[in-house]
Amino acid sequence: MKYNKTKKAFFLDRDGVIIKDVGYLTKIKQVSFLKNTFKTLRLINKKNYLIIVVTNQSVIGRKLISKKKLNDIHHHLKKNLKKKYISLTDIYYCPHHPVYAKGKFKIKCRCRKPGNLMIEKAIKKWRIDRKKSFMVGDKFSDLKAAKKSKINFFFRSRKDFFNQVKDKIL
Repeated sequence: MKYNKTKKAFFLDRDGVIIKDVGYLTKIKQVSFLKNTFKTLRLINKKNYLIIVVTNQSVIGRKLISKKKLNDIHHHLKKNLKKKYISLTDIYYCPHHPVYAKGKFKIKCRCRKPGNLMIEKAIKKWRIDRKKSFMVGDKFSDLKAAKKSKINFFFRSRKDFFNQVKDKIL
């Protein structure tokens, strides 16, 4: 018998949703979690949603940091969330930019939001039910990516992220 159970997920943009958007984040010391992030992500975990980060990271394509350095930043992010009893399922990032990147990264791709390839890869890998899932972002490119993948979307509230999420999932 084939196991076909699907899961529900929260797709989250990184900068401006989980952590402060500092422009080009290139150092671990620039990581600063936004208000109510830990409390909100714990609620999402408690309600059995996967938490998947989907983030444009042209800092790699622009040669501002290496892939290794970005992976170090993401490891730091995961480690800090784990200390707060939060399970981050996966992180997807796009290193490309069609205009400002250099070399092989200077392409128009389907993974860079508003493209939805990062979301589609996660849906396939984690067997996610689109109808039971959400995406939270802070830019219209996040909204467009979610719409292309037929995922419910909302913009992150600056004032009360926790109650905003609670109202969606309770």
